[in-house]
Amino acid sequence: MTPASARRLSLRIPATAAVVFLALGFGGPSSSKSDPVSTRVFPLELGRQFPELRWPAEAPAGPVTASLPRAHPAPRQDEAFRSAADRYLRNLPFGSQIGAAARAYRVDGLLIASVVEAESGFRPDAVSPRGALGLMQLMPFHLDGVESPLDPATNLNLGARYLAGLERRFGGNLELALAAYHAGPTAVERWGGVPPYTSTQLYVERVLDRYREHRVSLEQQVAAADRSRAREQVQRGS
Repeated sequence: MTPASARRLSLRIPATAAVVFLALGFGGPSSSKSDPVSTRVFPLELGRQFPELRWPAEAPAGPVTASLPRAHPAPRQDEAFRSAADRYLRNLPFGSQIGAAARAYRVDGLLIASVVEAESGFRPDAVSPRGALGLMQLMPFHLDGVESPLDPATNLNLGARYLAGLERRFGGNLELALAAYHAGPTAVERWGGVPPYTSTQLYVERVLDRYREHRVSLEQQVAAADRSRAREQVQRGS
């Protein structure tokens, strides 16, 4: 994604706020904590309208022990698998829009869905205390003249484009791409890997856990359909 231009968002976020964000080094689109948005307190005085929302304390520091993949598992590419993947995505919130953004920027739709789930809990109106917006929690100064940053299709396309760029930048390494999405690519490059920030480490683990779960579920559905077709062929041949 390109740096924000001088054009103002329709949200009318003051320029001084963007300067403060930049000065504090919040470079990624989701530098804010990535707990499900149902636990967040909205800024801009919206918290008064949602008193049930709370911002939990950050989890205690500790190493991430999960085994993290270095790149995408190579998916099947036959038509049956693609059709099954499309059906699987359509059963998720905003699945059709996620699928369209995934195809446009050649990102695995299940990965985008996993990011959305971790970032916003599939809430298109999510706004974090640090100003991250929408399904993919994009920061205002990453939105170049976008007038409707909370529109699901717009937000998903911008987030998918940014995620695709991070994947290319880090050679397909999902662990690093996701860390860069959360903490900013310069932080990943400065530390030579996932930064030693507890929130970023937990975020990477959470997204990859959801991604694995979606992939396993999809592959099980495809395997079951393959077995069913094989039985039908045997029955027709007998």
